[in-house]
Amino acid sequence: MNEIYPSEESRQALTVFHLYEGSGEWFDLSKKPIERASFTIGSKQEEKQGYEITQKCNGCRTCQTVCPQDCIDFSIVPAVIRQGNCLHCGNCFHVCPQKAVIRRG
Repeated sequence: MNEIYPSEESRQALTVFHLYEGSGEWFDLSKKPIERASFTIGSKQEEKQGYEITQKCNGCRTCQTVCPQDCIDFSIVPAVIRQGNCLHCGNCFHVCPQKAVIRRG
C-alpha cells in the first residue's frame, strides 16, 4: 500500500469512515441466556433500552412463564430483569397483569 499511497495525504483514500460519537450494543445469541453489552463512542451517553419492572410488581411470576431467556430474578420484589441476558422481546411487558413492566428508551 505504501507504493500505491506513498504520502499521508494520499492514504486518506483508505479511510472509509470515522466514528466520532455514537452508541450501540452487541449480543451473543449462541449462548443461553444470551450475553448483551452496550458501548459508547466519544461523549455520547448510553441510552437505557429494553424493559424494567417497577414497584407495581407483586411477585406473581406471570412474566417468568413467557421469558425465553429466564432472565427475571425473583429473589427480590419487585423482580429485576437481568439486562445483560434480556432479548428485549417484550413478552413480559405484554403479559404482566399489574402493568408493572415498562419499556425503557
